[in-house]
Amino acid sequence: MAENTVREIIVSFRLNAMEAAHVDAAGAALSTPRRRADFARLATLSAARQKAPPPSKPARLPVRRKSTADIEALARVLAALGKVGSNVNQLARVANQQGALPTETILRGIADEVAVTRNLVTAALAGEAPDGD
Repeated sequence: MAENTVREIIVSFRLNAMEAAHVDAAGAALSTPRRRADFARLATLSAARQKAPPPSKPARLPVRRKSTADIEALARVLAALGKVGSNVNQLARVANQQGALPTETILRGIADEVAVTRNLVTAALAGEAPDGD
């Protein structure tokens, strides 16, 4: 593809329903029917007294990648879940060996880790950067 045909600049504007209907009808009435964006490009270039290019074919957008903040938040959630899983495993081992639950201090530590994990998941789902802990 020639370099001058690559469209990298995005121009956007809003239309009300009536304006959109007029643009769509005008694009459909051309000898080569045009979609709304193609017609808007044609009209703009015609108004600027430029040669209008042929209508473009719909392009597939590239896959959207997760932001670095999302990846970092999910990595922190995964790490926190690993800690909770380790603590639950230790809890089960102590209960099986001694026939009793660990001390309240240990249980509160596990509960705190669960709370941190819940906060990380909530922040990740909301698209927010997690708080440092």
